[in-house]
Amino acid sequence: MDPIKSLISGSDPLRNDPAEMPDAGAALRRVTTEAPMFTDSLPANVLRFQDRKRRRARMAGVLTLAAAAVTAGVLVATNLGPLVSAPEPAGTVVPSTSETAGPATPTASASASRSATPSATRTATATPTPTTTAAAATWTTFTDATGQATFEHPLGWTVSQTPQTIGGGSYNIVGLKNAAGKTMATLRLVYDVAGGPVCQDPKPYQTLDSVVVDIPQKAAKLKEHPQGPSSFVFRVIQGAKVYGSLALADGDLAPQTVSCGLYNGILGPDNVPIAQFGDTVWLTADGKDAPLTFDSLAEARAYMGTQEYRDVKRMLISLALRPAKTATTG
Repeated sequence: MDPIKSLISGSDPLRNDPAEMPDAGAALRRVTTEAPMFTDSLPANVLRFQDRKRRRARMAGVLTLAAAAVTAGVLVATNLGPLVSAPEPAGTVVPSTSETAGPATPTASASASRSATPSATRTATATPTPTTTAAAATWTTFTDATGQATFEHPLGWTVSQTPQTIGGGSYNIVGLKNAAGKTMATLRLVYDVAGGPVCQDPKPYQTLDSVVVDIPQKAAKLKEHPQGPSSFVFRVIQGAKVYGSLALADGDLAPQTVSCGLYNGILGPDNVPIAQFGDTVWLTADGKDAPLTFDSLAEARAYMGTQEYRDVKRMLISLALRPAKTATTG
C-alpha cells in the first residue's frame, strides 16, 4: 500500500490498515488450540486512540476554562470599570477640614446665596423710592388786586379774584384751588358781617390746633367787642359726625363748650376791611356745607399730619394786611 495512504488510514481509530489486519484462520486456530486467556487490555492502536481522545478532552477543558475566565473578566470590567479606579475602603479616607466642620455650613451658605438674589430683586421692584413732591413744593407770594392782602401759596395752585369798590371802600374775594382743582380756601375782604345761625340743639366743639398770627386789630372795634388775638385755628363740632374747619379767627374771651356755629373772621388793622380767610365763614352744628367731615376725633387729629393740612396752615398764617389808599375806616 502507498505509505501516505497507509498513514492516513492508520490515523483513523475505527479503521485498521489492511496490512496490519490479523489472519482470520490463524486466529481461529489459536482460539481452538491454545489455552484461554482473559485480559482487559485493548489493542495498541485502540490505546493510542484513547490517549489522543483524553488529551483532546483535557485540551478542550482547558480552553473552556480559559474562555470562561476571559468572559468573566470582560463582564467584571464592564460593570465595575478598571480595577485601578476602584475606591479605597471607607476606613482609609481622611476627612478634609471643610468636611470635618460638618455639611450644614456649606449647605446653608448655598441655600442662602440661592434665595438672596431673587428676594433682593423682588424687594428692589415692589418697593419704589418715595417721592417728596408735595413736601418740596415751591411757594410763591400773592398780593390781591386791592393791594390790601398778601400771602404765600404753593406755586401750582390757582388763584382767582373779583375786586370791587363800593362807597369808596375796596372789597375783594380771592379763591384758591390746588393743582387737582379742589378749593382749599377763600379770602374775603368785607365791611359787614351777617349774623350767625340759630339752633335749638347746640353741639360740643373743640379747638384742636391754634397759632396766634401777627396781625393788629382795630382798636375801636376791640372796645366795642372785646376778644382775644387773631389766630389760625383748627376747630371741630361734634354733631352727627365730626365737622371741621381751618381758618383765621379772633379768640373768644368767654369760650363755651357747645355752639350752634363757629364764625371765622378777624377784625384786622385800622382802615382795612374785615378779613375772612379760611375754608368757610361759618361752621355749623348740623354740618351743612362743612368743608371737612370726619368719623371720629381721632380721624380729625390724624388729618393734622397730612401735607394738605400743613400747606393750608402755612398759607393762612402767612397773611399780611395793610390799608389801601382808597379804603375807608371800618
